[in-house]
Amino acid sequence: MSNNNNPSDGVGEPDDMPVKPPKIFDFADWPFEIPDIFKRKELSYNYNYDLATSKSLMIIRMIFKWRGSLWEAVYKELIVWICAYTFVSLIYRFALTGSQKDLFERFGEYCDARMGYLPLNFVLGFFCNIIIRRWLKLYTSLGNIDNIALFVSAYVRGKDDRARQIRRNIIRYCVLSQCLVFRDIHVGVRRRFPTLEAVAQAGIMLPHELEKFNAIKSRYQKYWVSFNWALELLNVAKAEKSIDGDNSRNAIAQEISKFRSALTTVSMYDWVPIPLMYPQLVNMAVHTYFFLCVFTRQFFISADAHNKTEVDLYIPFMTIIEFIFYMGWLKVAMELLNPFGEDADDFDCNLLIDRNLAIGLTSVDDAYDQLPEVKPDVFYGRSVKPLDSDDTRSLKYHFGSAAQMEEISYLKKEEEKMIAAGKKPNKLKLWMKSMKRKRFETTATQSYSVSFPTP
Repeated sequence: MSNNNNPSDGVGEPDDMPVKPPKIFDFADWPFEIPDIFKRKELSYNYNYDLATSKSLMIIRMIFKWRGSLWEAVYKELIVWICAYTFVSLIYRFALTGSQKDLFERFGEYCDARMGYLPLNFVLGFFCNIIIRRWLKLYTSLGNIDNIALFVSAYVRGKDDRARQIRRNIIRYCVLSQCLVFRDIHVGVRRRFPTLEAVAQAGIMLPHELEKFNAIKSRYQKYWVSFNWALELLNVAKAEKSIDGDNSRNAIAQEISKFRSALTTVSMYDWVPIPLMYPQLVNMAVHTYFFLCVFTRQFFISADAHNKTEVDLYIPFMTIIEFIFYMGWLKVAMELLNPFGEDADDFDCNLLIDRNLAIGLTSVDDAYDQLPEVKPDVFYGRSVKPLDSDDTRSLKYHFGSAAQMEEISYLKKEEEKMIAAGKKPNKLKLWMKSMKRKRFETTATQSYSVSFPTP
């Protein structure tokens, strides 16, 4: 017999037990089980802290990092190329006859003299330039909810449940549109939300909103629907006196419009990619170049070879370095070509959706009308001067390059006084006098102390 008082049974609970309302959004208790196919990828190595100083040791440490590095990107192709080069070298050295070696050496000399026909630097450099500009435009168009949340919190007033729900729904509708856009262009978001029902199950869209969304028939994507709801809520809030006037409503609408325009840019870039022939051309140019290098960069050792190698090093060090540079350059371009994929350096749009939803709802709800008590600050009633620690008191402040004019003018006046008095100007004394003057001004500035006012 089951114990009716055990809440884990799910049956036989007392009738007077209070029923808690369902949570719409809570990161601590996510409302649906994340499928195994969705796993948030490991982020790439962030080297900003390591380069807090540009000392040589820090740069060397950064160069020898592995995760997300150049070495991780090119080592597979480099191993394949070295194996191919070694295979051809062994055949040339031990398997070919004298006439065959001569033919092979002539072929290598012919191709090596015409390697400049492949404009590798121009093609690869121009391609990277286009890709980086495209990547920067996409990065700046991802969309942060902060401005919308701050304007909604400031202009949609009211502590009652109605005003609170209006504020929350405006934020949620904007994040919903962002989620719908990312579902169509980002592999990770699509795996997380394979259907609109999954979006509703996550709480970003409510069931009745899903029904209304599906009731709108359109042959095109309906990213605009939730923006339409958000803007209509502004009119409702104005009609219910939660928004004071058209200026406040238009300010929020303007921020929503900027957010929508950024998402439209992201969607358009996915719709019209760079023509396929350009990535094909660049990849073919780089791989063809190094395919020919397997033959042209061999060490020719025949005694009567026209292009006999002066030193037989067996290992083509310079070509390996060239391979790492050019192949790494190509890998960077291909990594940035589609930043909405599953590479370590691609945009984590799932994280952005979570972040926008959490910050937006917190700003318009938990942090709404939470203003600290207004008290006088430590600078009240006096001029503001720097509050330095002991470690920074000795630092010199930059007053502008033109400020040296006063010092030069001061030295010239002192020199003229000495000449007028019949004395020969002494550069050393003038310099020491100038240093004493600077030291006095610095001491006078640093002697300032701030006392905190008593409340």
